[in-house]
Amino acid sequence: MDIRCAFYVLFFFVTISNGLGRFESTSRYLMQVIRRLDEKITTVEVVELQKQGANLKLKQFDWVTCSGPDALAHINELDISDPLSIPGNITITVDSVLSSDVQSPLKVAVRVQKKVGFFWIDVPCIDNVGSCDYEDLCAIIPFPPGEPCPEPFLSLNLPCNCPVSKGDYVLKNKLVHIPDEHIPQFLARGQYSVQVQASMNSQEVVCFQSKFALV
Repeated sequence: MDIRCAFYVLFFFVTISNGLGRFESTSRYLMQVIRRLDEKITTVEVVELQKQGANLKLKQFDWVTCSGPDALAHINELDISDPLSIPGNITITVDSVLSSDVQSPLKVAVRVQKKVGFFWIDVPCIDNVGSCDYEDLCAIIPFPPGEPCPEPFLSLNLPCNCPVSKGDYVLKNKLVHIPDEHIPQFLARGQYSVQVQASMNSQEVVCFQSKFALV
């Protein structure tokens, strides 16, 4: 049994002995401990994977909408090829409708949970990655308004900055390249649940939930 397994077993018994009521309040601390263990233990593993040219894969992707009837955006269809390799090419299908222009301030709440043993625990917000609240997503988008959008936004005819114009956004079996982006070690490999809620001046824009595995 390696250090991480021993920690997970200890975590399980501590949770049971202290009651599940304390689980949520301690999840942030426990996730940080797990992250530090991952950073220390997986260094050799990551080097070996890089030598072998191994890719990270996203599998078992599933999603559901949680938007109310008055939301500005509605996602009718969302499908991606399985598995998704990073880096690599994916085929994506999207059918969505935006009933009104979306502009600043665009408030977004992201909740990311990772399955550890039998439990789902919150992944803390670290360097704007994880369970983060963004007061205005438009303000931190790295593509300035008025400038041409980079790929793949350009070829897909999708906006890359605010405001986002109302209309139908439809992609049918479009091929998209996913570049070799750095993924924090505390997020790599495991089962995840993600919920995204967006609003503009107290008006719901969209809400959706997804589950997937990184292997």
